[in-house]
Amino acid sequence: MTINLDELAGIVRQGFKEMHQSFAEVNSRIDKIENRLDSVEQRIDGLEHRMTGLEQRMNGIEQRMDKMDERLVNIENDVSFLSRGFGEHSVLLNRLVN
Repeated sequence: MTINLDELAGIVRQGFKEMHQSFAEVNSRIDKIENRLDSVEQRIDGLEHRMTGLEQRMNGIEQRMDKMDERLVNIENDVSFLSRGFGEHSVLLNRLVN
């Protein structure tokens, strides 16, 4: 069986064409995966941004709670001082606080 040069060139051309199509399909798949990864990265960045916002809010809430605790301690100290000075009204003062 002998193959002439035209047949051989046709076989080689067909092989290159199929190889080119395969590479194009692989590149298309790679592009889709890269797009998905970019989308995932954007979502992660968005979540990190939200988490930072939540952390800041939590810190603000904790600071307000600390201030409220300080105010309660000050009120309790004031009531204690007043109840020592005004013994007969100490029961009423304690009821107001508690």
